Amino acid sequence: MELKARLEQLADGSIKQDDVALLLPELLMHIGATDADLRDNLIFQTFIRIINEDLLTNEQFRHILNTCLDEHHLFYRLGEKETNSVFTRSFSSLVIAALLTKDSEMELLSEDKLQEIFNRCISYLKLEQDTRGYVEEKGWAHSIAHGADVLVSLVNHPKSNEKNYTEILDVINDCLRKEAAYIDDEDERLVFVVEALIEQGLNETQLEQWVLDVFNDLEELHVKEGFSLRYFRVKFTISSFMKTCYFQLGYKEDGKIVRNTIQERLKELHQKLYKA
Repeated sequence: MELKARLEQLADGSIKQDDVALLLPELLMHIGATDADLRDNLIFQTFIRIINEDLLTNEQFRHILNTCLDEHHLFYRLGEKETNSVFTRSFSSLVIAALLTKDSEMELLSEDKLQEIFNRCISYLKLEQDTRGYVEEKGWAHSIAHGADVLVSLVNHPKSNEKNYTEILDVINDCLRKEAAYIDDEDERLVFVVEALIEQGLNETQLEQWVLDVFNDLEELHVKEGFSLRYFRVKFTISSFMKTCYFQLGYKEDGKIVRNTIQERLKELHQKLYKA
């Protein structure tokens, strides 16, 4: 029986540990299938079930994690644009996020292992070039959104290292400055990372300085390239992100200083562009 038919059968019933042992090699092999129903609704949801229902041995848990982090998954043909390889990278990152969330309860992973995962995921997000959200006929690619989910899981992990917070903010800035116009809620998923950092005690002064740095980097791009297409796309992405951040923090009545800074810099940007 083919994988899709087997997973459809299991979707409506229970999954046993014997099923997991048989399924894991194929789930990992086809994690980036271009069939959206197979990838999103069957393979990924099966991963979520076996993780959340405690059907994995510790060895299997580590095997899935290490496989998803390897050169054939998270780093598979990294740097390509507009190819199907993005689905393998993106859904590997989503499974990593689910494993990290589960490990927040289990605490199976050591601090050194978490740092290794952090380093791999940061490298991945810096180098990912395929920023498509929804792909017609193939479904969600969402590499940036799924990468943001990994960052949230890392920040929220009880063994999270505060020394990594600056690098996390830096990689968010990298994502904002990719030549892309995010239109599929990537900005909200990235703001979730900022919210997680705040909840874990990120200093508001540090966050405000980062906001200023993001706007300053945008200004440097304008000085270098003028009103280029790249500038306008990055401006759109940064403006959307900052507006989302402004309101998300406002909903929680948090980050008053940061919100004021965002408001002032967006106002300055508007006046610069439209002289109004």
